[in-house]
Amino acid sequence: MDFTGKVALITGAASGIGRATAELFAIRGGSVLAADLNEAGARTTAERIRASGGKAESCRCDVTRSADIDAAVIKAQQALGPLDVLVHCAGILKSHPLEDTPEDEWRHVVEVNLTGAFLATKAAMRAMRGRGGAIVHIASRMAIRVKEGHGAYAAAKAGILQLTQMAALEGAPPIRVNCVLPGFVDSPMTRTGYRQDAFDGWNKVCPLGRAAVPDDIAKAMLFLASEEAAFITGVALPVDGGRTIL
Repeated sequence: MDFTGKVALITGAASGIGRATAELFAIRGGSVLAADLNEAGARTTAERIRASGGKAESCRCDVTRSADIDAAVIKAQQALGPLDVLVHCAGILKSHPLEDTPEDEWRHVVEVNLTGAFLATKAAMRAMRGRGGAIVHIASRMAIRVKEGHGAYAAAKAGILQLTQMAALEGAPPIRVNCVLPGFVDSPMTRTGYRQDAFDGWNKVCPLGRAAVPDDIAKAMLFLASEEAAFITGVALPVDGGRTIL
């Protein structure tokens, strides 16, 4: 995957999958705008890229606010050049049984995970219209294989599947839109939400015998963003060590 001369806006870039994706994109020759609600974390990601010889800028971005998304796209284009790639990694994880889920939690999870994906897609498509580009979202294995206690999260991630297909249909040509469906990922967000026994349980049932690391997901996302995937659009790709087949 060669991204020389390409510009990417990567949301959720302060840590985990977002940071891994930003760093790998830069290693492969691209320029990155690292965007995150955690402004200090996004700045650190950009600094790490520059320290390694890459080109990166950062900004604070609340993906639930269209003004923030629009500003991030504008900054990427002004600082780095026309936008070629959006990798939308921003998201949150909350878990309660449906009947115990507070309404404000439901709204917040859907707002960040699904509305944020919509706003980012909308802004990126407008920026890419007429010249082409690639958009990649993170959905989740829970979009197709639910797990008790994750109703809001699973519903929001399932919505990303249809958002991806609709955007792929309306964006083509010349814009491609795809998403990945990670399983268990050993990331800061997952470590915050689950105890070690959850990781141990996953390792026992996953055919490849482990949780993913952020680089595993980043590589899949960047493949879908690359020219190697030039004839792939509207796809939801499980990246879960084979867990979905069981």
